[in-house]
Amino acid sequence: MQTMKVNYDFSQRVVLIAGAGSGIGLAMTHACLAAGATVLASDIHIAALTGWQHPLCHVTHLDITDSAAVNHYVKQQCAQHQRIDAAVLASGIQQRIPVEDMTDADWQRHMDVNLTGIFYLVRALFPVMKRQRGGAMVVFTSGLATQGWPGATAYGASKAGLIALVKSAAQELKEHGVRINAVSPGIMNTPLFQDSASAEEVAMYQRTLGVSEPEEVTPMLMHLISDGAATISGNVLERRLIPHTQNESPELLK
Repeated sequence: MQTMKVNYDFSQRVVLIAGAGSGIGLAMTHACLAAGATVLASDIHIAALTGWQHPLCHVTHLDITDSAAVNHYVKQQCAQHQRIDAAVLASGIQQRIPVEDMTDADWQRHMDVNLTGIFYLVRALFPVMKRQRGGAMVVFTSGLATQGWPGATAYGASKAGLIALVKSAAQELKEHGVRINAVSPGIMNTPLFQDSASAEEVAMYQRTLGVSEPEEVTPMLMHLISDGAATISGNVLERRLIPHTQNESPELLK
C-alpha cells in the first residue's frame, strides 16, 4: 500500500525553528524550505547550518536560556519579516544521571533548556501571534514524561512540565486563533538520543521497536503548522511504535 504524500505550499509563511542545528529541528528546516517557507533557524550549535546557503533560510546563534536574548531575537525577526506564522521549538538536552549522582547544576540545566527556554520562546511569540490573529506552535515532550526510566528523572520532569505549559497556554490562545501542541515523537535517531543512550540500549531499541529517523516525523509536524490543523490545539500527540517482537517489556513504548 502506498503512503499518500501531501505537498505543502508555505511560500507565504515565516516559520521559526529553534534547535534547527540537528535532529528534528534540522529535518524540519529542510522540509519547510522545500515547501517554500521563509525559515528563521536558530540553535546554540549552528555548525550544521553554516555549511550551506539558502536564500530563504536565516540562521542565528541563540541561547534559549537567555530570556533577554530570546526577546530580542523574536522582536528582531518580527521587525525584519513582519510576521511569524509558525514555530517549531525543538531545542533540548538529555543526560542519563541517577538521582543520587545528580548535581544541582545537572537538574537546573535540564529545566533551563527543556522547560524554561521553551517557555521564553512561547512567551515571546504570544503577542506576535495574538496580534496576527493566527499562528501555530509545536513543542516536544517524551514518553519519559509519564512512564519514567532509570536516569531520566530530570529529563522526564522537564518534559512533563511542557505538557502542562501546552495545556494552559492553549486555553489562553484559543480566542486569538493561535494554536499550540506538544508532540512525543518516539525513539528518534538524533544526537540527543545517541548521546544519552548506552550502546546496549541503542541495540535493544533497534532490535525491538526500531529507531526512527527525524524525517519520519516531519509529515505530522508539517500538518500541525498548516491550515489543515486549524482545530487542533492543546493536545499531546504521541507517536507510538509497535514492537518487532513480544520479548521486550511494553514500557519501552515511548
